[in-house]
Amino acid sequence: MASKTTRWLPLTLMVGFGITSAATWLVASREVANHRLQFQQRIDNLATALQRNLNRYTEVLLAMGDFYQVAELRVSPEEFARFVARALDTYPGIQALEWAPFVPDATRDLFEREMQTLGISGFRITERSFDGQLSRAARRPYYVPVTYVQPLAGNEVAVGFDLASDLTRRQALETARQTRQIVASARIRLVQEPADQFGFLVFLPLYGSQLNGDLFQGYLLGVFRVSDVVQEALTDLSVDIDFDLYDQTASAAQQYLGHYDADTKRVQVDRERQDPVSWHQSYLCPQSCTQTLEVAGREWRVQFQTPADRWIMPVAAIATLMMGAALTLMIFEYLRRAQTELVQARQLSDLKQKIFAMASHELRTPLSTILISAQSLESNRLSPDQLSKIYGRIRSSAKLMTQLLNDLLTLNRAEAGKLAFSPELVNLTVLCNQWIEAVQSSLEDPHDIDICLDQACQKVFVDPKLIQSIVVNLVSNALKYSPQKGSILFSLTCDQTHIWIKIRDQGIGIPESDQAHLFNTFYRGSNVGDIPGTGLGLAVVQTCAFLHQGTIAFESSLGSGTTFIVTIPRVD
Repeated sequence: MASKTTRWLPLTLMVGFGITSAATWLVASREVANHRLQFQQRIDNLATALQRNLNRYTEVLLAMGDFYQVAELRVSPEEFARFVARALDTYPGIQALEWAPFVPDATRDLFEREMQTLGISGFRITERSFDGQLSRAARRPYYVPVTYVQPLAGNEVAVGFDLASDLTRRQALETARQTRQIVASARIRLVQEPADQFGFLVFLPLYGSQLNGDLFQGYLLGVFRVSDVVQEALTDLSVDIDFDLYDQTASAAQQYLGHYDADTKRVQVDRERQDPVSWHQSYLCPQSCTQTLEVAGREWRVQFQTPADRWIMPVAAIATLMMGAALTLMIFEYLRRAQTELVQARQLSDLKQKIFAMASHELRTPLSTILISAQSLESNRLSPDQLSKIYGRIRSSAKLMTQLLNDLLTLNRAEAGKLAFSPELVNLTVLCNQWIEAVQSSLEDPHDIDICLDQACQKVFVDPKLIQSIVVNLVSNALKYSPQKGSILFSLTCDQTHIWIKIRDQGIGIPESDQAHLFNTFYRGSNVGDIPGTGLGLAVVQTCAFLHQGTIAFESSLGSGTTFIVTIPRVD
């Protein structure tokens, strides 16, 4: 008794720590989700700030385009400077705003003279030579020279530079002209860039209005450094996340735009990350730490890097683990102390049940038989046949007492809630065959049984002890209440959901008036006569079936036999 009760103490620890572990895992999962959500919100805010700034630059160019259309494309350098002054003051990320007309080669010389008369002394259309120096542009079908530029300070060298002389710039120019949409260039080195930085241009093509609406005139453009754009966008944000910028639309070798260092608040072009993804990265961004920006027809990718020097403490998970472990140990100690008192009470109850079972009147008949047989054996004048009959009565009485005690113990344990249900994987076809043979071998006069065993029952999860009680009791009853040459059929059938144990005999049958009480303890049919029995077998069968969450049913016709069917749900 004590040992069986003690088994629950380790189980209490296992269940307690199991629940604690599960709760800790759930809390930790929620913490991870919260950390990831917070990090995702932060990178979303950064991406939104960058995208908002880029959109503002586009709006500035569109406003300039509207200004040119209203002025019918006749804008003086002074008017241009006045119009863009506010935008330049508002958005420090703009390096310059420019006007670059479309100049065919036939009007090149005239155009250069006109620009000089407008006050741009020494104006000429230039291009960058192989050694990086600016020189007079070679002859070509057309030119797109920078004519107006604001602010002029720091951008003087850009005046007159032919944007069409550079392949990267020319590709963006042609795309904007063909689509009549705002188009950004791939990364470039600005003509006026003294430092090691990448820049890009955004072009707005202008066409003549009204009478010459389809005549292409030139481009309004914004000049930007990547570093200035990023730093302006993040001015009002507290940023502690590094990231890399890539132009997804460009070729692989030209995609990298720069690395933002959160410590220095600067964009560098010589720190492209090559290291593998750290555990911080996989923790906060299990899939991808990237955001996409739309930049005037191009797609930029922002690759964020998680801060490696920030330790993320799972505070709630640790607290849950400690509280759960403490509570489990408290419950364990309480149960351990209460167990001593419970063991004594259970032992007293079990003793009473055993005494009641042993004193049951059902033991009197086999005991009387054994006593009378023993008295007969004291006589020395018995023939061999008489001795054999006496020994047979003793054996039958002993078997009856053994079966009675086993059945009583089974029922008492079930009633006390101590009849264990211990399923295991067994070959039920083999076991049923063995149990039936054992029952037959115990009989003085063997009785033939037709056995039908489904091979689908070779591997099933059941409690073999409980199933043995079901099979042995049903087979014993069928043999007991059937005539010597009566047909008995035992079948075992399985499918994916259930197991069926069926036994059919051609015995005396069960009167209809007895059928409602058939599974009561010690109850026997009114027509059993002098056939020995305890009235416990079917109660045991029902108890064992119920422990398997199963059912038992029967059909009987008086004088024609009875069929019992036990149905048990199959567990994989």
